[in-house]
Amino acid sequence: MPPMYHFEDRTRCLTDGPENVYCVARIIIKPDNSSQLWNIIMERSVTDTQYRHYLLDRGFCVKHCTELVNGLTENQQNIYNQGKIEIEQPYIFDQQFVPGMDEFKRAYGNITNICLGYQLHRDYNLSSYSLIEHCATSASLRKPISLYHVLFVVLIGSIIILMIRATLRDNRVVRNVNNNHVAVEDDSNSPENDIWMEFSLKRSFRRLLVKPRTKLQRDLAFMESVRVLSVFFITTVHTTMAFGASPTENPELIEALYANAVVRMASAVFPFLVHTFFTIGGMLLTVHFLALIETGPKFRWTIFFAGVMNRYLRMLPAYLVMWLYQVSWLDRIGDGPTAHRLVDIEINFCRKNGWSNFLFINNYYKYNEACMQQTWYMAADFQFFCVGMIIMMLIWRFPKSLKVAIVTMITVSIIAPVINNYVFNFVGVILLNFKHLRFMLFFYKWMFRDYVLAHPHTCSYFAGIIAGIAYHRAQKDPQYLANLAIYKHLKRIAPLMVLLMSAPATFFYGIQPSSSSLWMAIYASAHRNFFGIMCGVGLLYGSTDGSTRLPSIMRHPVVLAIGRLSFCVYLAQYNAIRFYFTKVRGYGFVFDVSNFVSACLVVFGISYGAGLLLCTMVELPIASVIKRLQDVSKSSNDSSKKESETNGSSKIKNS
Repeated sequence: MPPMYHFEDRTRCLTDGPENVYCVARIIIKPDNSSQLWNIIMERSVTDTQYRHYLLDRGFCVKHCTELVNGLTENQQNIYNQGKIEIEQPYIFDQQFVPGMDEFKRAYGNITNICLGYQLHRDYNLSSYSLIEHCATSASLRKPISLYHVLFVVLIGSIIILMIRATLRDNRVVRNVNNNHVAVEDDSNSPENDIWMEFSLKRSFRRLLVKPRTKLQRDLAFMESVRVLSVFFITTVHTTMAFGASPTENPELIEALYANAVVRMASAVFPFLVHTFFTIGGMLLTVHFLALIETGPKFRWTIFFAGVMNRYLRMLPAYLVMWLYQVSWLDRIGDGPTAHRLVDIEINFCRKNGWSNFLFINNYYKYNEACMQQTWYMAADFQFFCVGMIIMMLIWRFPKSLKVAIVTMITVSIIAPVINNYVFNFVGVILLNFKHLRFMLFFYKWMFRDYVLAHPHTCSYFAGIIAGIAYHRAQKDPQYLANLAIYKHLKRIAPLMVLLMSAPATFFYGIQPSSSSLWMAIYASAHRNFFGIMCGVGLLYGSTDGSTRLPSIMRHPVVLAIGRLSFCVYLAQYNAIRFYFTKVRGYGFVFDVSNFVSACLVVFGISYGAGLLLCTMVELPIASVIKRLQDVSKSSNDSSKKESETNGSSKIKNS
């Protein structure tokens, strides 16, 4: 078959002459049932884990194509200038994704169609239609400096100056019992206690490496190791998918890998890996909220708004810095032939729709035009947090509603995915679709109708809330879990059911239901619910009766520190992948063990390096600054309250 990809040297083309133009086009092979080669191509383009081999990518210097076309007769040019071939599914990034190409298409559209059509017919005796996706001139190599670039430099420069000054002055600090704050030995009027001193690198690393002190912290510390494992698997899966989405010299090997029944079984579980974060978030929210209630505060809704605001402010700083990088210096990450797909699309959408990220609605609003697509998780997590806070507030206000709340959470977790799956006619397990993966899943209906939405995936977060309630009960009654029969059964059943329901995944690749199926919707709901239950029960077990059986490494300070980097690593992960996969040339990357390991190491190295900088320079210092400001505000309010109470008492005595 014709190679799916081939790219001439882009840099050489654009530097050979200022008038040179380099274009990337997509070839659509024209159907021809009389051609044995065409029939082979169609046979290899059927299943979801097969590419559409009748769609080819070519990167070429227009000068070379112009010389070729000028060497053809007028009759030959007419023969190879084929008419447009219509395809039902999306097959090219259009103007919505790659704007400003109309002039190039008008100037070089026919030349491209004739040139690539002639080459394909000459080499494979196949007819085709070609369409330009992107073109670049020598001016494209010169990246202009915009206001966004300046703002990023000013912001990062200011943070670095603060960090250096604070670190140089910070020579008398000790750890406080509060893990999120580092106090100084001197009094509050000491220069070392200025609020900007929180940017000291010394303090940031102490916060990063702080050991758990209370029983609650020790019980839940192992969760950081769960985060580390989740990030490891998620990054590995994303890197594997990047090979599938990028130009590859041997795509048949990737197809063979994902045609394997065991790999398809594992692929049915991979999309749920991020749900471990949801479950951890739900359990931590519940445990800390119930601990707060026990300190004796009066019920008031201001606690809800304060909790939501704290969550928002904790996520915002690192998120904002990363967004500012996306709309500015990301354009320096690479200049390969496919940089417009990996970089330019991201910059355009971040400038256009980045505001939805900061409202945490980007998983519902125009996900196919989303900025930082991986941050759908942060939007869903924030939405879950708001719902979880409401649930906990209602349980606090109406203690007898606990059972009703649990039943409601279970009911929603079961019914919501059933309805969603049935309405959009999805099959029972999540399928990896190479036809859409080649477009980085921008056009995959399952992505923005199911995967990134919050309401079909409440099961994992609600499982965390229920596990948190059970943990709190177990601290009051050591025999609580031992007497809880459903807990003992679910410890064994849930992991087994996740495996059993993933096992037949390969059979779902051959099912193309013409209408919605209720049994498939129920199957899909059960699959994700058992995964959520497995996570919830596993976290409950690890924090209670299974705590002593966990390896000590799961609570090692280094592992805990790496786990605390997870949020920032997750933010930086996609850019690390972009950095590696923009360097395409020739027929594309070779997918083999050596290159796969190399890609994973590069992605892990860049992700954790950037995550460490983002965490120690932005996330931890600003979180500490916010906490200090809140403590000052709280102290001021308490003082005002006491003064008011004193004045009131005096008035009563005087009267």
